[in-house]
Amino acid sequence: MNIQDIMLPSEKERRQIFHYLKKISSLTAWQRIFEFYQAWVNVAESSVREADTRGWGKMTSLPYSDYTFLLKSLAHCEEGVRRLRLGDKRVFKFDANGEFAMAARATGHYSQLLYRLEIGENRINEEYTPLWSEFSSALLTVSQAWGECGVNILEPRYQDEPALLPYNDWLRTLLKASPFPDVLEPVPDPQDNLLVRTGSLVPCSGIWEPIDAPKPSMIMTLLGKTETPLPPFTLMGCMNYLHGASPAPTICACTKDDEIDLATTWRLLWRDDRYIDGLIPEEERYYRFNQPEVKHSAPQNVSEKDQITWTESGTAAPKTGRWLVESDMTASIELKAGELLPLHQGRMVRWVLAGATIWQWDSDQD
Repeated sequence: MNIQDIMLPSEKERRQIFHYLKKISSLTAWQRIFEFYQAWVNVAESSVREADTRGWGKMTSLPYSDYTFLLKSLAHCEEGVRRLRLGDKRVFKFDANGEFAMAARATGHYSQLLYRLEIGENRINEEYTPLWSEFSSALLTVSQAWGECGVNILEPRYQDEPALLPYNDWLRTLLKASPFPDVLEPVPDPQDNLLVRTGSLVPCSGIWEPIDAPKPSMIMTLLGKTETPLPPFTLMGCMNYLHGASPAPTICACTKDDEIDLATTWRLLWRDDRYIDGLIPEEERYYRFNQPEVKHSAPQNVSEKDQITWTESGTAAPKTGRWLVESDMTASIELKAGELLPLHQGRMVRWVLAGATIWQWDSDQD
């Protein structure tokens, strides 16, 4: 693959991507997700209380043990928001600091349960499970809000995966469907360039952009004469939010007909120092989100039942969009309608479509 063939964002799209990455990693975004999460758990609490009042504690499909699991997961989400408010970006990682990764276990578990109910693998005793419909609806709401932000920010489980956000047709459609301010701030162009190569530890969390820079010669490195690349830089792909103290990833470089994972050099555009001073940037007051979907503005091709779209490895994707592994909401892939859903870590899995309906709607209107 020649670097000249790699699809690259326009300057307008670069500004949009920069704004988008700041938005989905913001305190405002994750405080909002936490509120949806809390509303979901509140429904579970009401269900448990009502079942207990009616003497259905041993018959309900939402027993007290499930509610306890939800409370623990909610506590991780709340702790993630609390630490993020203090400026701690480690909450986005997939390690002992990853509060949001731990909170995602509950949404993944119950989303999987809903799918199994839908295809008849499992059954639920709705007669003795109060508010089951409200519980399912609240789960869909938090899953949609989580999917809009989490899939391109939260660190994946496996560190050999490419950067989460490639520049391709899927991203272009997403940008068209996303709300942006009338005037977007320019992408920063730092004078003091901080660079890190694929496989090396990222020195700080923030927004990084892949550039074409020659790999240092081993001989020159041993001699201590490594030269730092100088601007102007040639882009290799899409900027991403990278996590401090994690290995810098490869990129998924896309052409019109192909894509390949490539090692790259990442250049720091913006260090994420938000909230350390106790302040929330003014721009966050104007952030707008697509998910959860507002029913009165939903596209015509959305199911009347407003159900999550699922399918399995080896089957054709029914819709274009970002697909998540139901048991691992940090693992994702972009596919076009008709392309086959792959295996995940060598095994058959079920995939759930994340937020594709509103993007497809925008594409249809163009």
